[in-house]
Amino acid sequence: MALRWDGPQGRYEQLAGARQEAALLYARMRAGYPAAEWVVYRFLEAWREYLRLSLAGLVEDLQPLTEEPFELGPGDVFEQWADLAWVLTDLWPDTSRDAVTTSRALTRLQTAFISDRVDVAAVHREMLTVTNFFGGLEAQVQALVEFRQDRTQD
Repeated sequence: MALRWDGPQGRYEQLAGARQEAALLYARMRAGYPAAEWVVYRFLEAWREYLRLSLAGLVEDLQPLTEEPFELGPGDVFEQWADLAWVLTDLWPDTSRDAVTTSRALTRLQTAFISDRVDVAAVHREMLTVTNFFGGLEAQVQALVEFRQDRTQD
């Protein structure tokens, strides 16, 4: 099987893979998988990987729309989200409520990495909300970039 590591298709496939891995691990835990405690760590890591890929993709897609170059810092995904949230709400003030919801979901995920007990269902439910928000942002960014390109061609 051919794997693409670079470019939009590679990023999409890796992103879909991370999301699918989280969903499969969640299904295992719900089914009473014997090593569910071990699976929780992989589940949390799969969501962190999804975030890493999503944030990198959003930053890449946002570059044509920002006044100055924007890069994510070398920190973890939770710090990177804080940086990106400012850019998003600056571009689209109407996303502030979704950005707050996303921040809350990421706080729950971040807390899960250091907790003795994890509400896996809550983490999964909130992260699915994040994926919907990120998917909507990606579509909004692409539509705006295409609109601007069409205007410059006319």
